[in-house]
Amino acid sequence: MDETSAEPGAVRLVHNADRDRYEALDGDEVLAVLAHEDEDPPDGDGRALGVRLRDLRSTVVAPERSGAGIGSAIVRFALDDIRGLGMTVRPTCWFVRGWIERHPEYADLLETAAPETDGDDR
Repeated sequence: MDETSAEPGAVRLVHNADRDRYEALDGDEVLAVLAHEDEDPPDGDGRALGVRLRDLRSTVVAPERSGAGIGSAIVRFALDDIRGLGMTVRPTCWFVRGWIERHPEYADLLETAAPETDGDDR
């Protein structure tokens, strides 16, 4: 499990790879979860290139801790981890998508859509 270093009593942010999620912990108590799924999208020739995309699917913060910045902290932690791994991100989760819109310095992590064609191959 990858985690941040934390001061005593501070919220710890960890990547729980066995459960495909990032977690914010206070001791053993889970305060927030950011669930993800890794994908191996094919290249233009249909060949798999290894896991390169992390789909951030759902962010949940304990209701009693809502508004304390934990959701933002876990998203930043996840995106920094994804950047360090050289991956791209698909923000399926509305909270993550909005967070990236408010923090354009993370927009470079977004997956790029394949060029659309109009069906006319002339």
